[in-house]
Amino acid sequence: MKVLIVRLSALGDLVMATPLLAALKTRFPNAEIHWAVQPEFADVIRNHPLIDQLILIPKGRWKEAFKAGKWLGVWREIRALKQQLRAQEFDLALDLQGLIKSALWVKWSSAKRKVGLNAKEGTARWMDEVVSGDAVDGALISSEYEALAAYLGCDTRQFWMQLPTQLDTPKSESLFAQVGNNYLVFCPFTTRPQKHWFAENWQSLACLFPSWQPIVILGGPADVAAAQALMQAMPQQVVNLVGQTQIQEAIALIRRAQGVIGVDTGLTHIGIAEKRPTLALFGSTLPYQNPRTQQAQVLYHKMPCSPCRRHPTCDGRFDCMRALTPDRVFQAWQHLLEQK
Repeated sequence: MKVLIVRLSALGDLVMATPLLAALKTRFPNAEIHWAVQPEFADVIRNHPLIDQLILIPKGRWKEAFKAGKWLGVWREIRALKQQLRAQEFDLALDLQGLIKSALWVKWSSAKRKVGLNAKEGTARWMDEVVSGDAVDGALISSEYEALAAYLGCDTRQFWMQLPTQLDTPKSESLFAQVGNNYLVFCPFTTRPQKHWFAENWQSLACLFPSWQPIVILGGPADVAAAQALMQAMPQQVVNLVGQTQIQEAIALIRRAQGVIGVDTGLTHIGIAEKRPTLALFGSTLPYQNPRTQQAQVLYHKMPCSPCRRHPTCDGRFDCMRALTPDRVFQAWQHLLEQK
């Protein structure tokens, strides 16, 4: 049996979708699983023991080439990839993203059975079946993917995230030497301002930890300038590695960390997936409240307007995040460690 999974982005969503792999392998022990993903996020699942092949969909490169007038080359690449997908003769294709950019690849695969999760943007017309992610308690991490697994007849009693066991991290040893032992990881950066905690709060929180406690800040290339500003008032034990790690190097650092404190971003979800003590600071978004483990906690201050998601109504005050004071976060962290 051949299965195609399409989840092109983003980092955190890919992490939270990984329980589906073990569920499918249990349901279909001889299944050959292919996963279509954008290259910039592929390292989240590269070398995963349950994935037989990654299919790279270079959406960003195609977009730039199209803008540059190289549309004929883009079309040829897309056509060749469509032919490759059809040649695989997939028995089952799953659209985990529910968007046109993902559903098209499921449609073009010509799989015998095409199933969409939370189909949006009119993509239901390309699917044989559509599953609602609301069928499972939305407070649970990975709940929508559990709903799909249950629909497919999978056993979901052990529905847990799993990242690659073998990481391609040539720089990891030098990074470990740089940060030392017993370090914590801070993940302050994400894609939208209403999901951020305030710079002065991160600075105050770092000062509440003892001077012997190393703290590592992680983030992507787009966060470098913000990290440099953040470091202006950080204590000496804080090491800034923002923009200096590839995805699998960041996973390796989190895997060996004493714990993770972060906002709603993929690196924070990796902390939970790796079963490290993790404190997640949520405000405008609430992707889950129950991380399925006592080693993680979601800190969330409920307000009448929350979660506002992409439409904040507080004129940029972000009151829900401001209610999470450094003292409150530090106390929650200490309580979390006591639960280990």
